[in-house]
Amino acid sequence: MEKAEKKPSLFFIYLTIFINIVGFGMVFPLLPFYAEHFNASGTTIGLLASSFAIAQFILSPIWGRLSDRYGRKPIIAIALLGLGLSFLLFGLANSLFWLFVARILQGSFSAASMPVAQAYVADVTSKDERIRGMGNLGASLAAGFIFGPGIGGMLSTISLSFPFFVASAVALVNFFSVLFFLPESLSKKSETLAIKEGFFNIKHMYRSLKGEMGSFFILTFLWSFALTNNEVSVPLFGSQMLGISVWTIGLFFSTQGVLAALMQSVLIYKITRFFGEHKTVVLGLSIMALGLFLVPFAKIPLFLLIFMVLMTLGSSMTRPTLASLVSKETKEGQGITMGIFSSFESLGRVFGPILGGWLFSSFGFHSPFTISAMLIFVTLIFVVQIKGFFRN
Repeated sequence: MEKAEKKPSLFFIYLTIFINIVGFGMVFPLLPFYAEHFNASGTTIGLLASSFAIAQFILSPIWGRLSDRYGRKPIIAIALLGLGLSFLLFGLANSLFWLFVARILQGSFSAASMPVAQAYVADVTSKDERIRGMGNLGASLAAGFIFGPGIGGMLSTISLSFPFFVASAVALVNFFSVLFFLPESLSKKSETLAIKEGFFNIKHMYRSLKGEMGSFFILTFLWSFALTNNEVSVPLFGSQMLGISVWTIGLFFSTQGVLAALMQSVLIYKITRFFGEHKTVVLGLSIMALGLFLVPFAKIPLFLLIFMVLMTLGSSMTRPTLASLVSKETKEGQGITMGIFSSFESLGRVFGPILGGWLFSSFGFHSPFTISAMLIFVTLIFVVQIKGFFRN
């Protein structure tokens, strides 16, 4: 009976993330081209992309604490309403200043969606079911990225600003669906709200790194850094070194999305049952690093696609497994913990795009991929040998 009550909750939370990411996926491939209309330089475009992650980094723990105090449903609803309005502002922006304002607002409200959704899943699943729930959540996210970029590309033929208006409408429709159909998952709400402790959560993050789950947070940052480095560097490499069109690169990313959805919805549970969650994380990051390392050696588009698939296999094994481990081993509220988890992920998204673009232009097309791969391998050795990852 308990199991039957959980299914509707998870269905609507997966739907929420899917629709949310469709809206986001429609926008992110167009961002550099849209910013260029305002004469933005490459550095400015990088800062515009990173401003989103900076806002996420600061606010993710706050949203997590708010959800522990007031419930998951109202926070998710507020986030979707804010996203809808910020996408609308982005489409209406007539200067770089308003682009930055809208982008920061997008990051601020999107900071609530994933950590609170992860806390929601943790609320309604047992520890044994957790990896499957986190995998399905990751699959919903990946499925959103399958459809989002393609839809955005088609809509941009009408005008570059049109996809932003559609993304706004999608977020607002999702807001109403959450308001009317998503049940609350939190049975026992926190009696206090320590907002002050959440802002600029560097101290809490530092304590988390020194704690029992420090290895998980280090690897979360590394995964996010490598992934976002790849998202910036692969389009540059494909267009400049292989002459691939923007449309083809979009199709390659959609292929990654299909594979990620398959991995996280169907295969991740079987993989973790076979290897165990700790070994799955190490194996996933190793495969991801190998794919990154091989990208500069792609001489034709087909090889680039194969290496991107390799990266996706590793990435899809890593994130949901790390999220499951963190949610199982935390001794604090799920909202607080998943907020910290999201902060480390956002921190990787701050440095990944900036460093990826800078390395590509300053040291050659191979440097972002080689350096990211080497960082992963060195960190894995550190975490396994010194931090005792398998003893956690």
